[in-house]
Amino acid sequence: MKLQTEAFSKITNNVTRAGNITLESEEEYAVNSQSFYTLLSTDQSQENRKRCYDQRFYHLIDESDSMATLYFEKARLDDLAAKELKYTDSYEKCLYRLYLTDSQVDGMNSVFKERKDIFEGYNDFRKTKLELETLKPYDLLLELTEEPGEEYAYVDALKGIQKSYAGMDPRFNDIFLEMVTGNFIDVYPDPENGKQPGGYCYKLCALHAPALIFMNYNGLISDQKTLTHELGHGINSYLMGNSVDYLYCTGQIYEMEIPSTFNEELFVDYVIENSDSDPAVAVLSQHIGEYQNYFAFQPMITEFEHKAHQLCAEKSDENGIVSGAELNALWTELYKDYRSDSIEYYAEDSAEWTNINHIYLANNYYTFNYAVSKAITLALFKQYREDPEAFNENYIAYLSAGSTLTPEEKLKKYFGIEINRQLFEDAMDVVELRIQQLEELEKERNGPKFESAAEILNIYSGSFWNMPLQK
Repeated sequence: MKLQTEAFSKITNNVTRAGNITLESEEEYAVNSQSFYTLLSTDQSQENRKRCYDQRFYHLIDESDSMATLYFEKARLDDLAAKELKYTDSYEKCLYRLYLTDSQVDGMNSVFKERKDIFEGYNDFRKTKLELETLKPYDLLLELTEEPGEEYAYVDALKGIQKSYAGMDPRFNDIFLEMVTGNFIDVYPDPENGKQPGGYCYKLCALHAPALIFMNYNGLISDQKTLTHELGHGINSYLMGNSVDYLYCTGQIYEMEIPSTFNEELFVDYVIENSDSDPAVAVLSQHIGEYQNYFAFQPMITEFEHKAHQLCAEKSDENGIVSGAELNALWTELYKDYRSDSIEYYAEDSAEWTNINHIYLANNYYTFNYAVSKAITLALFKQYREDPEAFNENYIAYLSAGSTLTPEEKLKKYFGIEINRQLFEDAMDVVELRIQQLEELEKERNGPKFESAAEILNIYSGSFWNMPLQK
């Protein structure tokens, strides 16, 4: 825990503060944890995006030796503690705790690597939309709207999220209102005074109260998604706290991510069905970019952790220590297995691992849970679209059960779903359909005029959610 605290301190005070750049306007711009993503999401100047990306890219390399030293010690202690409990290493301990097996995780990773070309169509769409000859890594976050960086007021975001729950059990709306009107959300960023990036939800199950939400709302499309994501955690927490004993108000990481990622799907479909085509294209394209994050970047982080731990163990046996350059090389080698070939990445080894908080957590191998969760979510969302009434009855029971059943028992009992290779194949099929949906929206946006994106989709997508996933 001490090493985790030290890592978070270094990330907050050193790693994420990359220094200043001069924009094309001659304005000085401080690159930190929040401003990096804001500029890359909103600045239409590719030169400004490049300067910001470069500043951070090379700064992280400079920080890599310091963070490698800390990570080496953490990995050594992780595996030592696991061996004391009779596990081979901390990876085996992690999977046992999650009720997962090597074969399940390996199968998942294989599917994502083998089918990464699905994202080629999305990347080509982004390149065409931005009128670029080559897609660079600093072109991947820019919002695809007529005016990137358009800000959505917090209150308006809340109204949209509330409306996205229209097809859900009424308890969703009741819990939502209690959270947003009861001072349970720390909303706005304050990096200069030490507020960390990202967002999370803190359960208050023992008090039978709504959860506390911590986030950094800047009014971007991604911020709206983060808000409904964290509210999903809060709804889950509230249902558990008022249904089962406090000792059972928990679950495995990927289970806890299901209600939050399900909320994201609700929000995206709400925007598509209730907006004109431009915001619909913007939201859906941003969402598909997040699929690329869920099904490529997040499992890759965990594979990096596993192999980094193995490298640290080898070095420790030789009375050596791992360098930043070695971990940078490992990161880049693995990243190539997952990332799209249609993006022109830098030739130098990346040190992006240095500022990923999750790899320094006391509970290791956290991030692949996002991929498992998202795959389950897409299977659940299909069931919701097919029969909302039956789904809601099962979903409320599922979210309320906590750890009174194992993860596999709960999925099987309420939804007939299993965590296997087919689940991940099905998830990638849905991604492919979402990309087709985006392309059709854009095609019709530039053609005949319609009142809403829903009218466009009705032309071609009546069977969109009727694709057979496992039952």
